[in-house]
Amino acid sequence: MPMTTLAWISAYIAGIILTFIHPIYGLFTYFMTYYAHPPLRWWGKHLPDYRWSLIISIITLVAFLLRKNSLPKLYIKKHPQTKWLIFFLLNTLLVSANAVWAEENRELVEIIIKYTLLYLIIIQTIRTKEHFRYMMIFHIIGIFDWGWNAYVDPQRRAGRLFGIGGPDSLNDNGTASHLLAIMPFMGSVFFTGKRWEKLLCIAALPFVFNTFILANSRGAFVSLIVTGSVGLLITKGTMRWKTIGAMLIAGLVFYNLIDEKFVQRQQTIQTYEEDNASMERIESWKAALHLIHDHPLGTGGGGFEALSPIYIPDIVEAHEGELRNVHNTFLLVASEWGIQGFMLFMVFILSTLWGLLKIRKEAPQTPDGERVRLDSIALILGIVGILSAGFFFNRLYAESVYWLAAFAAVLRNIHAQVAEAAIGDPQTHDCPPAPDHVPALPYAGSSSR
Repeated sequence: MPMTTLAWISAYIAGIILTFIHPIYGLFTYFMTYYAHPPLRWWGKHLPDYRWSLIISIITLVAFLLRKNSLPKLYIKKHPQTKWLIFFLLNTLLVSANAVWAEENRELVEIIIKYTLLYLIIIQTIRTKEHFRYMMIFHIIGIFDWGWNAYVDPQRRAGRLFGIGGPDSLNDNGTASHLLAIMPFMGSVFFTGKRWEKLLCIAALPFVFNTFILANSRGAFVSLIVTGSVGLLITKGTMRWKTIGAMLIAGLVFYNLIDEKFVQRQQTIQTYEEDNASMERIESWKAALHLIHDHPLGTGGGGFEALSPIYIPDIVEAHEGELRNVHNTFLLVASEWGIQGFMLFMVFILSTLWGLLKIRKEAPQTPDGERVRLDSIALILGIVGILSAGFFFNRLYAESVYWLAAFAAVLRNIHAQVAEAAIGDPQTHDCPPAPDHVPALPYAGSSSR
């Protein structure tokens, strides 16, 4: 058995044991399983074909139930986005009664249930600013690992990345969109981290960019530009100048890594009318609008694909009868889960963003407050990145969308801790009131101790 296989299974077993000391280790093990998913790695063939993610998820839940009374207290127990996610889940169950593709629908509903449970586990488990920072660093290491593997074995098919990514984000578009969700963490950790954390971000940056370039995703590249623009918009003062400086350095690194294949593909953005794949995507979007008109309450999971021979027959025929998807997250939500599902999903996302904007504005003027402020900006940019990329391909069933929403809820709890600590610091001025009283921390949604 290769040493890599032994190392992975040893870490997995150690994670299980440590989970019963603190369930945070279960989350670390879960994310390790995501970034180094055995079935997707060459060394994974030496391991049995178990559902490794499901196993550690169940163990983490059990450990949490056993240890919850010994965990640090939650300052904030209710989050506005949580109820909208649950309502969205309930809507998927209702729409499932009339799903046009029962088998696919069942699998996709199970995915939404899994992500909802994971969302709740994350909120309940990560309760301190130290654990939150370690979690951000863990994800940076995760995409660094992808970058290293892409550098060592840069497989490309038709000029695009192949074989790098996670279970829900494998190859080109999926991998690039996941990188967009996590890359902003590098900025927050770099600006507020210790020396070794800064060095980690510096070391990871060229490998992550190289992976992004190898993916050669036009939609992700447009999203990268959108994310950078939003970053400039929501920062101000000294932080805006730091952001500009970091973007210039990152841009220089990016420029020196791009190759001819990347340039050629990105140039087709300006001449999309001449690109068959782009025109097929636009036709699919138009067809999705017709489907939504015909089925306003939704067709269930996989509904657009099941009906694609009816709504886009020429495209299906051109691909030898293969069912096609809509390549747009928002149209996917509406076509599968109805207009009401689209509204619930959008409120879930917008309430998450609104909460992060409030944190950015109200974080106290202390070192911990500055870290919270930068973390909120990183999460905003991560959500903007993956969902703007989701305009060009499907991200509804991508885990990172739900991770980021959960991290936003965690950050609200940490913000309350930091605000309370700032109240007790006589050197701190103009800090928000302590979170003991509901009116003290103005925020969308209710809060409690």
